[in-house]
Amino acid sequence: MMSKDLKVALVFENLFSWGGAAVVNQHFVELFPEADIFAMFGKQEFSDRYFDGKKVKFSFLNKLPFPNRLHTYYLPLWPVAIESFDLSDYDLVISSSHSVAKGCITSQNCIHISYVHTPMRFLWDLKDIYSKYGLLKSPILNYMRMWDVSSASRPDKIITISNFVNRRIKRYWGREADTIINPPVKLFEGDLVSYSKRESYFVAGAPFAENKGGEFLVECANELGFRLKIIGKSRGYRRLKRLSKGRSNIEFLGRVSEEEKWDVMSRARGFVAAGIEDFGIFPLEAMSCGTPVLAFKRGGYLDTVKENINGVFFSESTVDDFQKGLKELESKQWDIEKVRESVKKYSSERFNREVEEYIRNSI
Repeated sequence: MMSKDLKVALVFENLFSWGGAAVVNQHFVELFPEADIFAMFGKQEFSDRYFDGKKVKFSFLNKLPFPNRLHTYYLPLWPVAIESFDLSDYDLVISSSHSVAKGCITSQNCIHISYVHTPMRFLWDLKDIYSKYGLLKSPILNYMRMWDVSSASRPDKIITISNFVNRRIKRYWGREADTIINPPVKLFEGDLVSYSKRESYFVAGAPFAENKGGEFLVECANELGFRLKIIGKSRGYRRLKRLSKGRSNIEFLGRVSEEEKWDVMSRARGFVAAGIEDFGIFPLEAMSCGTPVLAFKRGGYLDTVKENINGVFFSESTVDDFQKGLKELESKQWDIEKVRESVKKYSSERFNREVEEYIRNSI
């Protein structure tokens, strides 16, 4: 896409699990097929599967014991690891950052563009959500906050994923994103299931991380008794499953194929999203199936959920307020073609086009 004379590096963080950041990283690898890839943690097998087998240069942290399971315990070393990469020979560095990648060190003649998924949530506005799991202690938080703010000035340009994250960047880093480019979303292209023929269940997408609202969703399903199918499996999966023990109305599907995912989402009455997402790809996938969304009125959902067009909101994390939203969603006669149409602008092709144009104009 760019001049072949440019030497390009891609700087990533965690190459263990598939998710929104990994989807973005895959697109960057496709857009820059000649680029060298650097990552703090991960497995070469991940690249073999998702990055067409390209060789990844991992940091020293990847040699420590059990990096997949213990990488959060190495948090104080993350800044050291990301600064250890030798990027001195590159003309263009693109970092994909939801923690420290934006703090990589480049030469004076290099253009560094950081695609920021978010400043570290656990340092800032969501620290109380994360701290109740005992993951972080105050001295570490204070050190990481200082490094996070100081390193935020290193990228020449910042692209971010949503208005919500841009507000986070302004509040905590004291600078503003240069542009917003929403992440790529693989949209359903099959035939829609008539809303009158939908089954009586609701679906949630991988609500396991601390900011995803999974415990609250399980609480609502336990108290209200609605059928809930949960797609995905990652850290936090076992905790939610324990909370749901003995509840026949809550079904954990685990990892499913693309075909199974589309089938489950296209037959659902609705998709439920109860967390504080930076953007939220799963709800958009559901809407592309003509499936309306019940979303918590916070975070990235405010960019994508349009009241009475593709979904409805609930305003407070209480079972009563959630129930009101659920009843409102079920009472409407949804135009599934309109629901699908509302998210077509979030396609992967659009992401590639906007990123390519922005980078071309920035170098």
